[in-house]
Amino acid sequence: MSALPKVPTRLRRVAVPVVWFLVVVVVLAPLTQTDEARNLGIPAVVNRAQLRILTTIAMFVVMASAWNIIGGLAGYASFGNVGFFGLGAYTTAMLVDRDRGGLPFAIGLLAAPILPMLFAAGIGSVLLRLRGHYFAIATLGTSIALGEVIKNIDFFGGSTGLFPPILPKADLVFFYLMLAVAALAIVSNWLILRSRFGYGLIAIRENEHAAEVIGIDTTRYKVRAFVTAAALTGLAGGVFAQWTSFVSQDNVFPISYNVEMILMAIIGGAGTVFGPVIGAVGLEALIQVLAGGGSAAAATQVGLGVLLAITVVFLPRGVIDFFGGRSKLSLRAIRASLRETSA
Repeated sequence: MSALPKVPTRLRRVAVPVVWFLVVVVVLAPLTQTDEARNLGIPAVVNRAQLRILTTIAMFVVMASAWNIIGGLAGYASFGNVGFFGLGAYTTAMLVDRDRGGLPFAIGLLAAPILPMLFAAGIGSVLLRLRGHYFAIATLGTSIALGEVIKNIDFFGGSTGLFPPILPKADLVFFYLMLAVAALAIVSNWLILRSRFGYGLIAIRENEHAAEVIGIDTTRYKVRAFVTAAALTGLAGGVFAQWTSFVSQDNVFPISYNVEMILMAIIGGAGTVFGPVIGAVGLEALIQVLAGGGSAAAATQVGLGVLLAITVVFLPRGVIDFFGGRSKLSLRAIRASLRETSA
């Protein structure tokens, strides 16, 4: 089974230009906040609050795309990837903190993926021998334990946390940094899917025993996928640490991030390149709307729960399946059914 469902040609002709237009708008709109734009009389298209929302959405694009490598391609549903996010955040925060490293942010950011990669390589060789819900529970427990350990060590700031130096008027810089990491995560998925490594992961997902029989070193492939996901997630954590100028167990090891990144990948289409992107943008935008409360918030949350249930049951690979025609509820399948009944 191919991991890249074909989108109908007519739909692609319409969708591709629209998507590229939206991407260009999102990339260029924040520039209207600059002094140069004001001097030219260009009105600001987004305000500071909206820019922070866009940065948060880009951050979840990274996390959902990174999870997709181990969860969508290899089929190992990790519930502990937030641990890599937290390790990346603490790595950067420790290095740039004036009372500890005092290094420039650029060095702290470059170091952000290293500790998560080492940690993933260490635990991956053990945890990835587990399968199914055993692996999910083990990764969840590991991430929770990791956060608790860091919280109880004074060297890491303890329960108080760490306070990286604030960079004034840097919201625009962090938006483009997070956007660059998101682009890196998307390109990584695209390259992996078209490589021998990616084909090996798909083989593991479809039938791990058969993959072993044909000569694939499944443990090495899975650990490599786990490490790649850790590096990308840790890099996003590094940007987040300096962007928020505050790092603690509560804001870089939240279990909710685990749930959200998995749901985003599943809703959009796990195992595809752009499925996690679609899921992250759509779901995080909805979460941001609900964050404001309001009388419709409860009803919307119930609707979101129903949508998730429908997606998991009928569209296990997300909206990509729906538009690609590989689901029984897809547009193509519905049209074919109508033609058959009307014949």
